[in-house]
Amino acid sequence: MRTLELSGRYYDMLPIGRQQGWTEETLRLPLDRTCFFPIDIYGLGYSDGEPRPAREPLWFPGSFELERDIMRHRIAPCLQAARRIGLPVVYANNSNPLVRGDRSEFGAVLRRTHGLTDAERWQQESPEEFQFSRCVAPQPGDHVVPKLVYSGFFNTHTDTLLRNLRIENLIAVGFATNACVHTTLAEAMYRNYRVILLRDCTAGMECDDTYKDMALTRAFVRFIETHVGYTATSGQFLEACGSVK
Repeated sequence: MRTLELSGRYYDMLPIGRQQGWTEETLRLPLDRTCFFPIDIYGLGYSDGEPRPAREPLWFPGSFELERDIMRHRIAPCLQAARRIGLPVVYANNSNPLVRGDRSEFGAVLRRTHGLTDAERWQQESPEEFQFSRCVAPQPGDHVVPKLVYSGFFNTHTDTLLRNLRIENLIAVGFATNACVHTTLAEAMYRNYRVILLRDCTAGMECDDTYKDMALTRAFVRFIETHVGYTATSGQFLEACGSVK
């Protein structure tokens, strides 16, 4: 059986007052039970010649440049490596299925806190912001699951697809750490999937008082490491893929 040997990091909260902290273990992931799982890696402007988005994608200054760096130099190479060793690629991506999201509480929250308008989000089935940049776009044989709220499992066929593919392990990347990524991965764990987030392939929506040190991103990565699964780095993943025989 061909396996991917990847070092997974978690946070050991014991003993109380003298926590062990970050701990790593070698995960031996069967290739036929593992998939690469990008969450909301949409948006134009990350490849040459594409228009820059009208607003900062993560709602803090400089987040476009940060996302572009992550997309081009970390996520894109990991996607290529995953395909090269034969991992299925399953995208969970925002969509608008015209179910009157403008009347939902989810829609009300996004209008109130993010300034999204009905015209740009709720009245188009495929808003421009949900398009993929060329550097991370799905390729023939990849799977794209449309989602309508933060989680990639709520009212979607993600679980059915993964079970039909016989998947048990999810290697995840994407945005935003403190919204769609953490809710999707928590629901994956509830469904008995083992989760590994590539922690340098994600970033969160930060506030004015958090973005300089990426405090929310770091906190939600720690949440994954203490309550959901493991993390690793893109470099560790690429090295592991290169060692697959």
